[in-house]
Amino acid sequence: MNEETKRKWLKTFLRVYGVLTFFIFGSLSVGFLIQIPLMKYPDGPLNWLIWDDVTGHVGPMLFVIYLVWGAFFFLAANNPLKYRSFLDFTLWANLAHGVLMVPMALMEGFYSSKFLTDIPFILILAIGLAFLRPSSVEVPRVA
Repeated sequence: MNEETKRKWLKTFLRVYGVLTFFIFGSLSVGFLIQIPLMKYPDGPLNWLIWDDVTGHVGPMLFVIYLVWGAFFFLAANNPLKYRSFLDFTLWANLAHGVLMVPMALMEGFYSSKFLTDIPFILILAIGLAFLRPSSVEVPRVA
């Protein structure tokens, strides 16, 4: 795949992840902040959507980090080369997080749902960036 094609796919990929990130973490933020009974630990049937017994200030702090990350996906989509260090960090941070989550989810039965949620979300992001991130050299456009 040539650099121009990769750049187009990368821009789309980043925008899709930006939308998904805003939707997922925006919804979780609202649910967490207004304490929807379905998501309360340990009795809510959807408590697995939020990480374990997350209470107090931890949930909102995690959500705001992911929401800012989502905003940066859109910035990077507009100029991937300018945001290459962000893309590299995102790739490696998510790859490490995903690889760490696999054995943890296997060891704790409660977390097996993460194989359908968090783990694919972050590993697909890391793998997509590994294949689509821009090279360190800008390829000139042919008019």
